[in-house]
Amino acid sequence: MDRLLRTLNEAIQQARIARELPFLRAERAALLARFGELEAARQEVTQLRALPETADNGVLHAWLWLAESLIDFHQDLGDRARDRVRRAMALARSVRAPRIQALAAAWLAHMEFRDQQDVAAVEHARQALLLSGPEHHGARARASIVIAGMYQFAGREDLSQPWYALARTHAIKEGDSSALTSIAYNLALLRVIAVRLSAVFGTANSLALKRARLGTESSASLDQSVRNRALNHHPPIQRAQILVAHGEHEAALVLYDAHLQEAMAQGLKSSECLYEADRALCLLELGRSDDALAAARRADSAFIVATELEEQAVAHAELAEVFGRVGLPDVSRRHQEAAQDCHDRLQQRWNRLLDACEAAQLGQFLRVEVPG
Repeated sequence: MDRLLRTLNEAIQQARIARELPFLRAERAALLARFGELEAARQEVTQLRALPETADNGVLHAWLWLAESLIDFHQDLGDRARDRVRRAMALARSVRAPRIQALAAAWLAHMEFRDQQDVAAVEHARQALLLSGPEHHGARARASIVIAGMYQFAGREDLSQPWYALARTHAIKEGDSSALTSIAYNLALLRVIAVRLSAVFGTANSLALKRARLGTESSASLDQSVRNRALNHHPPIQRAQILVAHGEHEAALVLYDAHLQEAMAQGLKSSECLYEADRALCLLELGRSDDALAAARRADSAFIVATELEEQAVAHAELAEVFGRVGLPDVSRRHQEAAQDCHDRLQQRWNRLLDACEAAQLGQFLRVEVPG
């Protein structure tokens, strides 16, 4: 069992001060959500909201809003999660509860970065670090994961590494294996994105490709070892992408066919353009040109809900190849131009993100010693 979860269970069983028990249970509900034990987390929150002492307890309400936010987020990455974590942070601030405020700010930064609200994400990550002491491992680990991801996403993996190291240190100190799986997953995912972009717009790097593949395999193994069920169809989709990059089209197609629908139900609908473009390329390489054309047209229609510029750039580039090879040069040319436009806008986002991180002077927090 996760050491943090075991510690919370023991504290709940041994609690001698009755008023502390609901807070421990609320914290456990938030952790259960992060492991994908969503029904157990929901039941805990429902029971806690029904307690008479909950009504007038602002700090407990903040914990419950955070727990509900994490339930929503680890179910399907929906917008409701962000709204609820904002409530948690605002309420914690109003009742002067910096511990929950810092943790909520860190999770809000995580969600905002995913939603491309980069300036807000940087600010909330900074707030989480300002509000938390070095001993607040949960908030500092999550904020560090977000900052590491920002630097890596913007092409500065060298600057991300100290933040990943800090996140690991805090996660290990607290015994939080869910945070460790998050570090591994995010690091692997961003490496996959980087190698896919390089393959299309730069020079393919066999060493980077190998490292990305090893990262996806390591992330999946870690998830299995700690029995993390949260968003469980995401890792196979990540592995499918790296298989496409490796040219293992049949194996990639098997994973897509097995996990695509469930992954989109778990919040990845906006990425359908890339997944169907991948499928189209795989089908074409396997000699199934009619099926490839059908998948390419599904990918083309999916751009209307696409949100990630890096995914759109790769998808357009793949579709340019597919449509060109099936004898539709005008459509191919349109996708090639769209791919370059997306890549140009993506580079602008990277520059803005790096500027925001520099302006926030985040490096000062790397010098804070993590207590034993």
